[in-house]
Amino acid sequence: MVKRGETSGKKLLIIGGGAVGMAVSTGATRYTGYEVMVISADKHASYSQCGIPYVFSGDIPNFEQLIVKGPEFFKEMGIKVRLDTRVDSIDLDNSSIRIGNEKLAFDKLVIATGSIPAIPKIIEKSSSLKNVFTLRTLSDGILIREALNNAKDIVIIGAGSIGAEVSIATARQGIRTSLLNRSNTILSSSLDPDMAEVVISYLEEEGVQVLTGYAPTSINGEESVISVIVNEIEIPADVVLISVGVIPDVSIASESGIDIGPTGGIVTNDRLQVMRNGNVIEDVYSGGECTQIYNFVTGEPMLSHLASTARRMAGVITNNLGGKDTRFGPVANPWVAVIGNLQIGSVGITTAEAEKQGIKVVSGIATGSTRAEYFPGSHKIYIKVLFHERCLVGAQIISTTGVKERIDGISLAIKKKQTIDELLEMETCYSPAVSTLQDPLLFAVKGAYKKMPKKGGQ
Repeated sequence: MVKRGETSGKKLLIIGGGAVGMAVSTGATRYTGYEVMVISADKHASYSQCGIPYVFSGDIPNFEQLIVKGPEFFKEMGIKVRLDTRVDSIDLDNSSIRIGNEKLAFDKLVIATGSIPAIPKIIEKSSSLKNVFTLRTLSDGILIREALNNAKDIVIIGAGSIGAEVSIATARQGIRTSLLNRSNTILSSSLDPDMAEVVISYLEEEGVQVLTGYAPTSINGEESVISVIVNEIEIPADVVLISVGVIPDVSIASESGIDIGPTGGIVTNDRLQVMRNGNVIEDVYSGGECTQIYNFVTGEPMLSHLASTARRMAGVITNNLGGKDTRFGPVANPWVAVIGNLQIGSVGITTAEAEKQGIKVVSGIATGSTRAEYFPGSHKIYIKVLFHERCLVGAQIISTTGVKERIDGISLAIKKKQTIDELLEMETCYSPAVSTLQDPLLFAVKGAYKKMPKKGGQ
């Protein structure tokens, strides 16, 4: 066993400088004795992607605040970090990678290449116009922030969490903001349409024009963008953000022969070691958005775009690199976003996902208060819960406060396979300054219980 601070002479190469890559680099340096090098195509490393929209809103004063650890930190730890560098190929048989004409050998390899923005084909050609952006990196954020300084109109294509977060930030700055989504709702991977309506109404009150059920047919301009065509309507735009989702960045993994799953992510075992032709490659690991994992409720393969999931994956990889056998299991994928004054959270599956997987669910929904109604600062809270065969399988919550804590608790309940009968007996604390006498969650559970068959499940 290598003592902390010593090196074994063995080389650990990490491709990707995001949440997984940088966490593994520090953990491995502290506890395993590997000589560590991180290679990233990004111009920056160890920063919070999730914080970028809050620089646009002014909640965070500048992008420097998002950098978690600077170059000096990694230099002092002895971690070599090569930025703005793309790995061209991986040679699994000879345990090496290639960067241009340079060949680097490894004893262990971690692939944490993340995702790349998806761009609809119909607007792919015009996505190269000036002031048309995608948002994945700190460099993207810096360029968008500069463009917004002189913007009058922005069109945001895609109403996931990033699109919604940016929309309210720009609307509050007095920029005319249009938020477009192809589906008939927003935040569709996390919320059912009835819950999403709460968010749509809020965005519209804040000055965002929300257009659902329409996809852009063109982005117009010669050098710089000037407008977007939607449903034969021309919307002025001097900035366009394309935020329709991401796809796993797995090209070098796929070209090396590593197995890619139906989600487009890298296939691993539960130690997060990659596979080739169904066989485990023990010296190569993968984690983060480029890696296929499994949904706790459905058992089906999925991708997670949560930094919290990535950090857990990094811990599993680090432990296994150090000889501590650690497994990564299926996820309930608890998620929360803050859009203006709203906190929005979900965990488990939505009704749409349940229908897709052929899972019959019974739902309960309740509207309550965050505090006693007579207490100053009381706000509405919306809660929806989903059950399958009497077990809790999903929840969605919207309010101004108290969302994360409830989602975290519900996440544990889902993974413990708690039944509706057990939840009906839950005890909750009370003070008029922070809660109502009965938590609104209980009313949502009771609403589902009333729909339950007297005997058996659904």
